[in-house]
Amino acid sequence: MTSKLLDLKNIKKQYLLGNTHIEVLSNIELQLVEGDFVSIMGTSGSGKSTLLHLIGTLLQPDSGQYFLNGQDMIAMSDNERSWIRAHWIGYVFQTFDLISEQDVQHNVELPYLYRNISKKKMSIQVDRAIEMVGLNHRKKHRPTELSGGEMQRVAIARALAIQPKIVLADEPTGNLDEKSSEEILNLFRTLNESGSTIILVTHDKLVAANTDRILTMKSGKLDY
Repeated sequence: MTSKLLDLKNIKKQYLLGNTHIEVLSNIELQLVEGDFVSIMGTSGSGKSTLLHLIGTLLQPDSGQYFLNGQDMIAMSDNERSWIRAHWIGYVFQTFDLISEQDVQHNVELPYLYRNISKKKMSIQVDRAIEMVGLNHRKKHRPTELSGGEMQRVAIARALAIQPKIVLADEPTGNLDEKSSEEILNLFRTLNESGSTIILVTHDKLVAANTDRILTMKSGKLDY
């Protein structure tokens, strides 16, 4: 039986703009099981990135319940949530967020700054992640020597290196050309078929069509 990985119940989030409370997330309900590949679509300002940041424990909801792998994310301390981010959650961003002075291998090693792990085990997991995204031949290259698609592959390898329970991708093809976008989406599909659980945020219907389940954010509400 496939186990429930993520469970959001009645999640609400507001921001204060001047003296006005702006509701960003309203009564969000979302359940995922291991191996799901889901996209969240929505226009700018619809709340989709806020939802992704909340799932990634970078934000706390104002009310509701959030369980990841059976653990209560809201009841945890900041230090406990930091541990969760370092061990359970892989992030892929539109802007790649690579360190230009470091080569591919060192960029993929970055998440291990927050983990207590032997150098030998780190090396094995980093090498495995780089191989998974097809960049063995680029290990010693810096980001300025890579194409946009290759830089996004590095970002994906960095997310995968910690062997996360869930991968969160925020507009991962937004800065790529059509060919590179297709390559990245094919890579996500391959990773998902290997067991990775993926949530992909996008405004592009063609990108969303590559996932198994499409959800839509509109004015802070999630439609199925």
